[in-house]
Amino acid sequence: MAIDGTPADNILAAASRLRGNQFSEELRLAIVNLTDQDSLAMTRLQVAVRLDEVDSPAGTGFLAVWLGGGVENGFDPQPTTVPILNAMLRWTRTIATPDDTSVETPVEVDEQVAIGLERLGQGLVAHLSRSPGQLAQLASREDIVTELERVEHLSPGVVWVLELLRKRSGTLLVIHVAGRVGYRLAYENLSNCFHLFTLLQAALIGKVPDAMPVSEQTLAIASGEAYGEASDSAQWHYGRGDVSESNIAASVWGEASPESIPQIGETQVLLLWPNLQGSRAWDAGFFGPYLEAAPPRVNVIDQLTTEEVNDWWEKLKLPDIAPRPWWKLW
Repeated sequence: MAIDGTPADNILAAASRLRGNQFSEELRLAIVNLTDQDSLAMTRLQVAVRLDEVDSPAGTGFLAVWLGGGVENGFDPQPTTVPILNAMLRWTRTIATPDDTSVETPVEVDEQVAIGLERLGQGLVAHLSRSPGQLAQLASREDIVTELERVEHLSPGVVWVLELLRKRSGTLLVIHVAGRVGYRLAYENLSNCFHLFTLLQAALIGKVPDAMPVSEQTLAIASGEAYGEASDSAQWHYGRGDVSESNIAASVWGEASPESIPQIGETQVLLLWPNLQGSRAWDAGFFGPYLEAAPPRVNVIDQLTTEEVNDWWEKLKLPDIAPRPWWKLW
């Protein structure tokens, strides 16, 4: 790579020569020399638009980490997100995978490409988690998602990006049918409904008649505050809001995305029915991987008033369920 002495040229040249899983001293010094804030901002943009000039996948990855660190410290992610995405796709396309996925064929990934993709994933997650518009655009690009899924099993960096793309946030109306109560909840950064169920069950303790505590270990892992083995089970049958009776066919499936919960008008509605045949169970594998930039949460916003409950009962054509006598609670 030709060098004309500009800070961007020096950084790109140092990145092209980088090999291994650490910042080289040459790259570190080229970046440290950017002491002026205006020069730093300009150089970041110049480096980003020229990432395709870097011959080293590991070097490209460490530049993505540097750019991501800048975003975490207040730089606008908008101008540098797409160049990092393009760099990731450049290196994923160097990996050949078998067309027939039913045949187990070993796939070898160059060590430097593996390092680069992991670092590119870190940098891209830092950008996308702070740019909801770009995140939504990327999640809708089937061609890009398909390419990332092709090599998902070969790179943790790709896994992190896909996990972020699969996460959903929104608001949810939850109606406990037997207790005739309802709550509005906000959920953030969840990629499947089993994860939602665990955090929702914890959020409803003391708010609906039969909510039972979630174990501290399970809740800590589901919240990203701990790692380890854990399991949970459904305290209710989770039903679709567009079906006014409790049945298996109208289940909200735990493996599905939260976006699978149907909307009534503009409101996602989840019905809590008494369990039908026993409780569904799941393990902590549905809670990860945890991304610090996108922590999972479920919070109660407010409780429906009696009038609002009655309105929803009529709109959804829900039945009145008599509470179970105290001598049949076991």
